[in-house]
Amino acid sequence: MKAELIPENGEPPIPITRDLTVLGRREFADVVIDHPSVSKRHCLLVKTDGLLVVRDLITTNGTRVKGQRIRWAALLPDDAIALGGYKMRVYLGPDDVPSPSELWASRPAASGGARRKDPEPSEFGTRGIPTFQGFAAPSPLDLPAVPESRDDRLKSSPRPGGLHRYGDDDSD
Repeated sequence: MKAELIPENGEPPIPITRDLTVLGRREFADVVIDHPSVSKRHCLLVKTDGLLVVRDLITTNGTRVKGQRIRWAALLPDDAIALGGYKMRVYLGPDDVPSPSELWASRPAASGGARRKDPEPSEFGTRGIPTFQGFAAPSPLDLPAVPESRDDRLKSSPRPGGLHRYGDDDSD
C-alpha cells in the first residue's frame, strides 16, 4: 500500500514510506514541514495495512481531521488533515498504480509551476546555523528569553553582599 500526504498549497506530495513517521517543523522530524503553525514535533503517523493512524503530539495549534481537532484518528483515502494551518489530503492506494509523488516527479518541467529546490547544505547547515559533528546546533529560537530587570533603582552596594537604593546616602 502506498500512502502519501498531498499539500493543498501545491507543494510536492509527501510519501509516507516508514511504518512510524514523525511530522514536524524541525530537522529531527522524519518529514519536515516548514510552516510557522506546525510544531517542532507535531504528529506521529502509523502506517498499517489499508489505513494511516495519526496521533497528535500535544501541540499548540493541534491536528485536525475533517475539520475536527483530534488526539488520534484513523485516516482514510481523501481525508482532509491539517497540522495547525498546513492543510493536506490523504492518498492511500495500491502499489501497482503510480502515486501522486511519482506523477509529480515525472511531469515535464515546462508544464506548470516551479519545483521546490532544497537548500544546499554548507558549513552553516541549511538554515544558516553552524552544525557540529554529531550534534544539532542550538537554535536561537529555542533559547529562553530572559527579561531585563525593570527595577533600575537597585545596584550593588560597596559593602559585600549588600544592596542599596539610588538616592540613599552613601555615607555611613
